[in-house]
Amino acid sequence: MRAPDFDAAGRGRPATLGDLAETQLRRLGEIVGLPRGDTDAYANVLVESLGNAAQRSLALPPPSRSFLSDDHTPFEFSLSCQTGKDPSLRLLFEPGCAADNLVENGRTGWHVLHTLAQRWEFGVHQLDLLEDLFLPASPQGSLALWCAMELRPGGVPRLKVYMNPAASGAHTAGATVREALRRLGYDQGLAALPLGDGYPFFALDLGDWDTPRAKVYLRHEKLTATGAALLSRMPDGPPPAVVEEFFRTAAGSRTPTPEQSESRTELSLDQLPALTCHSFTETTTGLPSGFTLHIPIRAYVQHDGEARARAIAALNQHGIDATPLTRALSAVTSRHLAAGPGLIAYLALAHEHRQAPRVTAYISAEAYTFPAAIPRPPAQAATSPMTLTRQRNRCGAADKDRSTTKVEPYRIKVVEPIPITTRAQRERALQRVHYSLFDLRAEEVTIDLLSDSGTGALSAAQLAAGMEGDESYAGSRSFYTFRDTVAELTGFPHILPVHQGRAAERILFSTLLSPGSLVLSNTHFDTTRANVELAGCEARNLPCPEAADLDSKEPFKGNIDLEALRRELGASDGPPVAAVVMTITNNGGGGQPVSMQNLKETARLCQQYAVPLILDAARFAENAWLVTQHEESYRDHTPRQVAEEAFRLADGCVMSAKKDGIVHIGGFVALNDTELAQKCQNLLIATEGFPTYGGLAGRDLAMIAQGLQEVTEPDYLAERADIARYFADQIRAAGVDILEPPGLHALYLNAGRLLPHIPPHRYPGHALACQLYLEGGIRSAELGSLYLGEEDEEGNPIKSAPYELVRLALPRRVYTRSHYDHVAATLHRIATNPESVQGFRIVKQSPILRHFSIELERV
Repeated sequence: MRAPDFDAAGRGRPATLGDLAETQLRRLGEIVGLPRGDTDAYANVLVESLGNAAQRSLALPPPSRSFLSDDHTPFEFSLSCQTGKDPSLRLLFEPGCAADNLVENGRTGWHVLHTLAQRWEFGVHQLDLLEDLFLPASPQGSLALWCAMELRPGGVPRLKVYMNPAASGAHTAGATVREALRRLGYDQGLAALPLGDGYPFFALDLGDWDTPRAKVYLRHEKLTATGAALLSRMPDGPPPAVVEEFFRTAAGSRTPTPEQSESRTELSLDQLPALTCHSFTETTTGLPSGFTLHIPIRAYVQHDGEARARAIAALNQHGIDATPLTRALSAVTSRHLAAGPGLIAYLALAHEHRQAPRVTAYISAEAYTFPAAIPRPPAQAATSPMTLTRQRNRCGAADKDRSTTKVEPYRIKVVEPIPITTRAQRERALQRVHYSLFDLRAEEVTIDLLSDSGTGALSAAQLAAGMEGDESYAGSRSFYTFRDTVAELTGFPHILPVHQGRAAERILFSTLLSPGSLVLSNTHFDTTRANVELAGCEARNLPCPEAADLDSKEPFKGNIDLEALRRELGASDGPPVAAVVMTITNNGGGGQPVSMQNLKETARLCQQYAVPLILDAARFAENAWLVTQHEESYRDHTPRQVAEEAFRLADGCVMSAKKDGIVHIGGFVALNDTELAQKCQNLLIATEGFPTYGGLAGRDLAMIAQGLQEVTEPDYLAERADIARYFADQIRAAGVDILEPPGLHALYLNAGRLLPHIPPHRYPGHALACQLYLEGGIRSAELGSLYLGEEDEEGNPIKSAPYELVRLALPRRVYTRSHYDHVAATLHRIATNPESVQGFRIVKQSPILRHFSIELERV
């Protein structure tokens, strides 16, 4: 599988191997806090050290069959993390990768090492002692010499060199290691090591190390967790239980039951072997002063989403923040982690004398290819094979043709009976609730299209994640999985969970807004407007001019009016603008998408006038899908790539995860601003809960994390778009107009056009919604003058809505085409005799969000 295009700024793929190396290294350097000048210097060293290979086009095959990485990219990154310290960035590369043979490869690498040592004034006398051992006249194997740099502020790295003990033949590897240790003063070193199945590497520290090390690597075939626990030979090494726990976390092997232990069915690493490394610094004792266990995680996961989850778990076990790792993965590639394994190649646990343990993730550059998701699920994997098949489609635009299927990309495992009622029962129900559809009981509704919020069907993978939810009050591991998933998607460093979207709005607006200020939007939805007004502010909509034509097929009618936005931001005589809220997709505007170009221009204006840009991201994935379908410059992007870019244009977001999180409850606030986030967190603690649960159960957090992965799958979104198109065609055929073009989360019926005999202050939209229920047991929501209008005490209109609409929301993965056929047939019966539909007057209402709790009677 070809590696995906990668450039977050949309400039296209780097042209050469050196371009890619520089791009990735600079982004990683920023994450670990390296000064830009130091990172640039290190990038230049890498490009120079790769020689002619750096100028090689990425359209060509790799310069050699280097086994430094699975796709033969001749460099690799690693992030080494330790409790209480900033992560350190390391770089491994093969200087002689462009050589024609191992002799030239080794000599090139030897020369580069000496050049770097002169550059940074390092001694290489210990390396020179070993030249004849590791650079023989006729070398064997697939490795000659690799170089590693631990990148530090100041522009002077620590160097390491990796050499092949089997350079003179595999049968001499042990003798070579013994002699190398003897020459370096560790005469008894080899005898101190555990048994292994080969010596893949011998490494040596060069340069400014406090205690330079000689390191011996051993290969261990079919290693188990209990076997790994016994491998350390450090006098003060890690407790066996710690090593065993790390093995199980990284390899995906849970603690065996007594029956498994007796039958010896514990998972062993039978695909790729584990490696251990013992380091030597003390010549007096002859015992190792360091121990590292390396697990080739890429061979024991179905995809890198699973690898990342295991890496995060390993980091959390040692009290280490996983955020830098999550950001590093996004910095290296734009491909979706579920597309396949290999991005995280190894996961390692290292112990050194008198130091806290380190967890290191080895990150592949993936300049050329990465493998597709493994079809064979590893032991205890929770992700279904069907999910994995769909996940392969995330890897790039080349797979778009496979996402146009008209077959649902899932099968139904659990069913729930739906109520079938009579017309007389429905008439009585309407009278009982005073014609407020929100007050109907669920058992009185046959097809419920009132909302797509929290009404979707959970996947098997989400249910499995929920079963493993951690219900700890504070520090739940489910929270960290949730937080890292949201951070990877959005790029925001501060993530606060809440119980739903309106809680996110309340917390953010109560903190961000000052009374008397103005909030601008493409269209505020009802709860958004309410929370703005409860903060003492004015919510002002600036929909684009195209939105005024309900019949137009313009693709981006959810855009904000940029000219109006510029005028409002630049006005000096009105209330100050406190924020701009962009709703994607634009629910109040008919589920219409916002283009990336419009969002970029909005972000530019907000930056120019120093006004924060906040996304209402409840339906971010559906917006991203429509962008890939209709915005020319994004046709070659995946929905995930579009979504990630959209989030990174904003200063923060609020989200109801009950929509594109595909869960029944939950949401979050995500922000860039540390001070604002702290204020929001204080309010969160007082009103929602501790920041690691935010009013949610651990199972809810875990299911949101899984849902956010599934929602950007192209096959899922393609099917959702197809069912919306099908439903729209059926409604048009029934003789009812809709707001064009149809979106994904809902279709909007033009009730004003169907029922022209009902004036706005008699609520034609609500009249149609009630008739839909009466005729077919279908519940829907009015978006017209009942929702947006105002009347005086006698019921005379003061303000009417611009359009009288009825929203038919489409729950995710819930209803089939036959259900939607029933809705269309019901609409057809209404459309054949629309004059029989009666209007309504208000009997009782609430002063805010009246449509949720209103009482009406027929006129």
